[in-house]
Amino acid sequence: MKNKARFVNVNLELMVKDLNIKEVTLLSLIQSLAKKKGYCFATNEMLSDSLGIHDRTLYRMLNKLEEGGHISRVTQSIGNYGKERRIYLHD
Repeated sequence: MKNKARFVNVNLELMVKDLNIKEVTLLSLIQSLAKKKGYCFATNEMLSDSLGIHDRTLYRMLNKLEEGGHISRVTQSIGNYGKERRIYLHD
């Protein structure tokens, strides 16, 4: 992780009882990245670098957001080029 100043506008409407501030920050980042296409296609590396957290922590946070019904992740193979993941937000 690089030591750069990063800012995320936290959507206070996402503050719910079952989420901590880091999870709300991640959800706000996903929401801002999903505005244009309706889904977020950022990699785990990009998300973890943006938030200054380890990739394992990000993985746990994404799992919690998905289990809580806040997001859904769809991964599909794109042939020899690897996989593509889309993260969709739920209201």
